[in-house]
Amino acid sequence: MSRALHLLAETPEAETPAQHLRNAVQLLILADERLAALTIPPDAAPAELIRGAEARVFHALFTLDRRNP
Repeated sequence: MSRALHLLAETPEAETPAQHLRNAVQLLILADERLAALTIPPDAAPAELIRGAEARVFHALFTLDRRNP
């Protein structure tokens, strides 16, 4: 079964920066899950890169949320 991703139109009102970061986290989680499903055993290098990106996006999101309560 294939899940299609639908991106929002590029308009200033579409998403806030925090929403962009939340959506990026979701996409990275989906990419990590897909990688694990496609590569048995999972390829460690791409998985590590994806998880590193997740951590950086989470850090940016938490920093942004602290600055804009």
